[in-house]
Amino acid sequence: MDEPAGLRFVERSQLSPGKVMHYRAHLDVHSQLPPEALSVSLNIMHAGGAQGLLDQYRFDTGRNVIAGVLGAGSAEVFMRIGVGLGHAGMLDLAEHFARRHPSDRMRLVALDARAGLLDAAGRDDLWRQAEASGSRLVAMEAARNRRAIERLDA
Repeated sequence: MDEPAGLRFVERSQLSPGKVMHYRAHLDVHSQLPPEALSVSLNIMHAGGAQGLLDQYRFDTGRNVIAGVLGAGSAEVFMRIGVGLGHAGMLDLAEHFARRHPSDRMRLVALDARAGLLDAAGRDDLWRQAEASGSRLVAMEAARNRRAIERLDA
């Protein structure tokens, strides 16, 4: 499996009564197969202060790639709403987060929220700057957004 840096594919397994599985958060990847009969499982996860900055991913095990992020955190939702409403404090916070937040995902959310308030030229400029952010995730999404703007202008 071509694993993203730091991740380790652990196993493909099926839950059964009494089975306990332990995985390291944000390091181990597993594929949970369907049970033989209707069942309930309990996931016990530590929720520390930094937990809100970390994403939980959905994997495409057939293609061995990260296929998406499972659910937006509350910080993302509040950022989008506050910026969308034009709240001055949230606009400042979004600008700060876009440049300095430790989570690349949150940086991208802040940029995307700001882009929603701009015309095509302003969005293109914002995403052009984001391409040089030093973050692979942000740069790739910025390039994708710039291509979308170019298609709309064509």
